[in-house]
Amino acid sequence: MSKVIIIGGGASGLIAALKASEKNEVILLEKNDKCGKKILLTGNGKCNYWHDNINTDNYYTDDVSNLENILEYRDEVFNYLTNLGIHPRIKNGYYYPNSNQAASIKEIFERELEYRNIKVLYNFEVKDIQKENDYFKIISDKETLTCDKVILASGSKAYPKTGSDGFAYEVLRKFNLKINPVLPSLTSLKCKENYLKDWSGIRTDVRLSLYINNEKIREDEGELQLTDEGISGICTFNISGYASRALNGKKEVQVKINFAPYIDNFKTFLDKRNNLKSNYKITEILESVFNYKLILVIMKKANINVNARWNDLTKEDKNRLIDNFTNFLVNITEVGSFNNAQVCTGGVSLNEINSSNMESQKISNLYLIGEMLDVDGICGGYNLAFAFITGYIAGKEV
Repeated sequence: MSKVIIIGGGASGLIAALKASEKNEVILLEKNDKCGKKILLTGNGKCNYWHDNINTDNYYTDDVSNLENILEYRDEVFNYLTNLGIHPRIKNGYYYPNSNQAASIKEIFERELEYRNIKVLYNFEVKDIQKENDYFKIISDKETLTCDKVILASGSKAYPKTGSDGFAYEVLRKFNLKINPVLPSLTSLKCKENYLKDWSGIRTDVRLSLYINNEKIREDEGELQLTDEGISGICTFNISGYASRALNGKKEVQVKINFAPYIDNFKTFLDKRNNLKSNYKITEILESVFNYKLILVIMKKANINVNARWNDLTKEDKNRLIDNFTNFLVNITEVGSFNNAQVCTGGVSLNEINSSNMESQKISNLYLIGEMLDVDGICGGYNLAFAFITGYIAGKEV
C-alpha cells in the first residue's frame, strides 16, 4: 500500500481521492476551508457536469492524440459517477443533477470522503513540492508531509477566489515540464468602440465568426450579451480561448456578428417588410424584429439616417446596412480577466503526460490532472467531464 497525497479538492482531486483510496492511504490537501468551491459555481449553481458528446472536437489542446486516449475512459467514468449516486437530468445533451443543485454533487463526494475515512486537511496551502530519492516532500508554512506518490489537482488561474492561483506551474517549471502560456478562456471579449454604452444590456440570438489575421477560425451560435465593454454570453465564451491565444501572440482579432442568422436572405426579408409597411421608416419596419437600441447602433455604424425609409436608400446604402446587420465587425482588444474566466487555456502540455495513467513522463509517481493541463473545452459540461475523467484515471492507476 502506497501513501498518496492529492493536492486540490476540486472535481478532479475529489474523484482521484475516492478512486485512489481503494488501494492506498490517501491524504487530500485543500487550500480552502471546504472542497468543491468551483463545483458550486458551475452551470449557474446547477452544475452542468457532463455532455452526450464528449470528444476532441469540443476541446482545444496541444496534443489531440493524447486527448483522444484520455477521453476513451468517458463511459467508465460516467458509470462511476452514476454509481456514486449522481442521478442526471438530461436536456439537449447537457447533464445536470436532477436536483438542479450543484451542492448535490459536492455533498455526494464529501459523504464518500467521510465513509471511506479519507483524511482531508483543510486550509492547507502548499508552498513547494520536492522529490528526494523515491519519496516526495509537500511543504507548507505549517508542516512538511512526505508520501510515495503525488496527484496534483490544484487547478489553473481561473476564478482565483476559489483558490486557483496557478502556484503549481512554478513548481512544475522547476521539474522542467513544458508549460504553455496560461490565459483566460470561457470569458468575455472586449473592444473599444463608441457605441458600447448604446447597446449595453441587449441580449439577442446571433452567429459569431472569429477572425484571426483576417482568417476565419471559429464560428458559434447562441445568445449574445452586449455590454459596455464588448460582447459576452456562451457563444462568445466558446471562441474566447482562440481569441486569448491570438491576442497573446500579438495577432489581429476580429469578430463578425450576424444579428439575423435565422433569416436566409436579409435583403428579401427587408423588401417584404417594406411592402407591408411602405410608408414606414426603416426603424419602424424592423420594429419587433430587433431591439430598438440595436437598430439605432447599426444604422449609425452604417451611416444611415435614423429617419430614412427603405425606398429612399441607394443600392450602396442598402448593401451597407445589410452588411452591418449580418456582418457587424468588432475589433477585439482584450479578453476578460482570470477573475471572470470559467477556465484557462494553456497549462502543462499533454506531451508531458502518459495518457494511460496521467503520470508525468519526466517525474515518476507525479500525476497531473484537471485544469493543470493544456486542455480547455467549450461550455456544456466538457471541462468538468475532463476533470472527472483525468482524476479517475490517476486515482485508478495509483
